[in-house]
Amino acid sequence: MNDLKQLNDEVMAEVLGREQQRVRPQDVESVVSAKLGVSKPTVREAIYDLVENGDLVFAYHDPHHYLEIPAVEAHHAARPMKVITDADGEPWICDAGVDPSSDLEGQGCWRCRDLPFTRDD
Repeated sequence: MNDLKQLNDEVMAEVLGREQQRVRPQDVESVVSAKLGVSKPTVREAIYDLVENGDLVFAYHDPHHYLEIPAVEAHHAARPMKVITDADGEPWICDAGVDPSSDLEGQGCWRCRDLPFTRDD
């Protein structure tokens, strides 16, 4: 393991090991500097590298600045869908629970020929 990777790993471990995964930058500098025997400016460079790469962010929570793991937006999956081909061979995009033998348009399905999209959309 190279020195920069070890330094980055120690900084990340220090943040991840804290309550709420949040720690003041100077605390990380002190702990990691003492643990690895490197200067605080060297640890600070590793912190800035991790922030630049998006692994950590600087955040202000009154009255201090902190290093923390960036928030991840919740992913909202699309509702379950399926493609149904009607008796005329026309494909329809439908919710997964529709009755294929009933009126597809009446159940809220979309006729594919009516939708201007390609596989690259």
